[in-house]
Parts: sequence; C-alpha cells; structure tokens
Amino acid sequence: MLLRSFAPILAAAIWILSSQSTLPTVKGIFGFDKFQHLLAYAALAAAVGFWFPGNQWKNHPLRTFIFTALIASAYGAADEIHQYFVPGRSCSVWDWLADTLGAALGAGAFWVVIRRVMKVAAGGNPPASHDEVSS
Repeated sequence: MLLRSFAPILAAAIWILSSQSTLPTVKGIFGFDKFQHLLAYAALAAAVGFWFPGNQWKNHPLRTFIFTALIASAYGAADEIHQYFVPGRSCSVWDWLADTLGAALGAGAFWVVIRRVMKVAAGGNPPASHDEVSS
C-alpha cells in the first residue's frame, strides 16, 4: 500500500514546482528543461505502475503499460495547462511531449522490472551473481 502512495506524492511535487514562476537552475544535462520533464514523468509513470496488481501486469502487460503511460501523460497535459495560468510560465506542447516520452520510458522500465520480479518470485531464474557471470 505504501508503494501506491508514491505517485500522488510525486504528482503533488510536480504541481508545486510547476506553480512557481521561476525554478532554480541546474548545471549540465540535468539543467536541460526537456530532460527534467522526461525524468519527472518517468518517475511518475513508474510510481503509477504500482497502482496495478501484478497479475494485471502478467496477464495484460501491454494494456497495463499503455494505461500507466497514459495516466502520467494526461497528468503532464493537465500540468501544462495549469502552467498557462502561472505568471512567468507557459504551456508548451514540447514539454508535454517530453513528459509523454518520459511516461512511456518509466512505464516500460516498470514493466521490465515487474516481469523480472514476478519470474523470480515464481521460481524462475534468479539474477546471475557476479561470480557466475565472471566464471
């Protein structure tokens, strides 16, 4: 249940940050605006992935991936509209596209991890240890 609360917490953090007229600047690639959008929405989508039970990821993985990515992308669209009303901010389709790409990457990463976790839990091959790989 605790894991399911990460998405609303991340959504609130995104909303609070996007309500600011200006944000602190960061150096390097993390200072690139579209990269920040991508990372934020990848994290949000991964957190949304916990909303769906494991058997849904197992039985309907593509549909669950799409729902997960769409939820995060829709939140990105709502946040972009919200920014239109914030002084000093603007509504940008390019930002929303970065949000959507991040959402797809985050949902995809969650899908890969949950599939691996379920395989191990079902008695499948556990991850190889460093010693097995180097032998």
